This record gives sequence, structure tokens and C-alpha cells, in this order.
Amino acid sequence: MLSLEIRNAGFNALVAPDSKVERIAGGLKFTEGPVWCGSHLLFSDIPNNRIVRWRSLAEGPELTTYATGRSNGLTLDRQGRVLAAEHYGRRVTSVAADGMRTVLAERFKGKRLNSPNDIVVKLDGSVYFTDPPYGVQPGTPGMSRAPGWWTAPIPGKELDCNGVFRIAPDGTLHLVADDCACPNGLAFSPNESILYVIDSAHKHIRAYDVRPNGTLTNSRILLDMASEEAGTPDGLKIDLQGNIFSTGPGGVWVCRPDGEVLGRILLPELPANLAWGEDGSVLFLTAWTSVYRLRTRTQGMLPG
Repeated sequence: MLSLEIRNAGFNALVAPDSKVERIAGGLKFTEGPVWCGSHLLFSDIPNNRIVRWRSLAEGPELTTYATGRSNGLTLDRQGRVLAAEHYGRRVTSVAADGMRTVLAERFKGKRLNSPNDIVVKLDGSVYFTDPPYGVQPGTPGMSRAPGWWTAPIPGKELDCNGVFRIAPDGTLHLVADDCACPNGLAFSPNESILYVIDSAHKHIRAYDVRPNGTLTNSRILLDMASEEAGTPDGLKIDLQGNIFSTGPGGVWVCRPDGEVLGRILLPELPANLAWGEDGSVLFLTAWTSVYRLRTRTQGMLPG
């Protein structure tokens, strides 16, 4: 069952009041990192150590294992190859159709990455990813943690920061932001002049201006999502008009580029991440045990 919380009439231009949500997959453990790959959806089923492929066939829907490995966020590079932020592998890889992985980033200045979480590719081919400490110590994705847990020493953590990184087109790795406690989902504005990054620990979305050389500046809080409701800001995507769709407390928060909240999409389960798919007007949403499909009145840019 889908419920909409409308705070501004502009929300109706993006999501119809009578929208229906379809549960396309269930019985999973913790789903994340959806990405549309032209004819099918890939998403991470983290505890089951795999990337899952969903596609709609004439004889019905098909759900199969695409590759093994504990990935989190997924995207496509400019050549259409699958890129994975490996939560427990502590690296960023390119995943071939036969499951073979090529490491793109694993260490920064000789130290192991924390646990790459989400990933996005810029039009120039550079790759940006977030690197919070969630997966340094194996645990259950989405589990409750003590307040301020990220400030205490974490065995196995080598880096001094929880950063946002950029893999330049020449393959070099650069730290571009280190002012988030637990950076998580990230996405570019339609013209790539702004990079949005979720800080899950502080329950807000930060915005950064993107310089021509790919570095970031002018860090600021765009949206504070602090709430007593269950759920933590995790993944986000942008439509072609620049509106932000972000998972958060209670469901999916929808806001304008200036941070004005238009409304929320409340699903049967708390969503962790989301992605545009099919013709660009469909949102696929990964939740605790399920994946959902929702047609909208807007469109997002497809990866690749």
C-alpha cells in the first residue's frame, strides 16, 4: 500500500495522488544500490552476498543472481559497464558480465578505504563515491548503532576521515570532501554543477558546488531531515528538473533544488535507495526485504 504526504501542491506534478506501487521482488534480506541497465534492473542483496538481476519477460518477471560479492551502491560508467561500491570488500570495482571484477580504487595514500557505499559517474567519466565506516566491522546492514558511534575508534579503520572521493579519468584517486560524519547516497544536479551528498549520521543532505576540475567547494546543508520517525537518510536521485528524491525517516522525501520539501512517499517498508528506470519516469525502490516499482509524472536521467 502506498501513502502520499503532500506538503506543497507542486508535489502532485511529480507524483500522481492515485499512484500505485508494485512490489516486484520479496523475500530478500537487505536490498540496496539499484541501477537500471537498459532492459533490466540490478540491485545489491547485501547479506546474501550478491547482485540480483530483475527483468520483466513475456512469461513473467525473472529474478536471478547476476554476480556474487557484497556490493552496496551500483551504477554504470560511460561505456555501460557496471561499477560497484563494495561495502565489505572496501573497494570500488568494475563488474564484468561474467562476474569478474577489476579494482578501480582500494587504497588512498597507502591506507585501505573504509567501506565504499554509493557511487555516481560524471559525464567526463570521473567516478565519485562515498566512504563511510559502516562496513569496516562486519555487521547487519541497517542495524541500530549507539549515538555518535562513528566518533569512537573503529578496529580496522585506517583512514582518518569518512570522505567523498573522486576517481579521475586517468585513474588517480582524490579526496574531495571530508566534512560529513557518515557520507552515504550522492547524486549530481542535471547540469552537474552541484553534487548532493547525504550525511546519514546527521540526517541531512549537503550540497557542494563542482569546480571545472572536479573538486568541490561551498559545502552547505540543503535539507535537514531530523525526525523521530524510523528510518535514516540513505540514497537519493535527482529528476531532470533538479527535484531531489531521497530516502529518509518514514519514506522518500521529495524536495525542490532549494531544499523546500514538497512531500513524502510512504511505502510498506522503509526504503534504503532508489533509481530511475525504464523510460526514466519509473522509480525502483530498494527496501529491507523487497523491491518496489512506482511510476511518476516526472523523469530522471538514466545512467551510462
